[in-house]
Amino acid sequence: MNKDVAKGFSLGVFAPIIAFVIYVGFYLEVEFDSAIYMINKMGTITHHISLSVFVSNTLLFFMQLKLSKNEIARGILGATLAYAIAVLILILF
Repeated sequence: MNKDVAKGFSLGVFAPIIAFVIYVGFYLEVEFDSAIYMINKMGTITHHISLSVFVSNTLLFFMQLKLSKNEIARGILGATLAYAIAVLILILF
């Protein structure tokens, strides 16, 4: 695996996590563990994961394409597909 693809993959994995933490911290205005409990109780954890992945990775992907860093963009796309498979597994099982 190319070094830039691995860099993009790790960026694509950690950016949605950071986006989710920011969303819970600033938008929901509750404690993090109570927000996770509330989201899990409502059964919308896959919705929140998908939304944070979509927003953060879409921005990162097109920003890297604009900067002509195609290998990093390829890694971000791979991370997005890995998240899609994980969400699909969570939905089905």
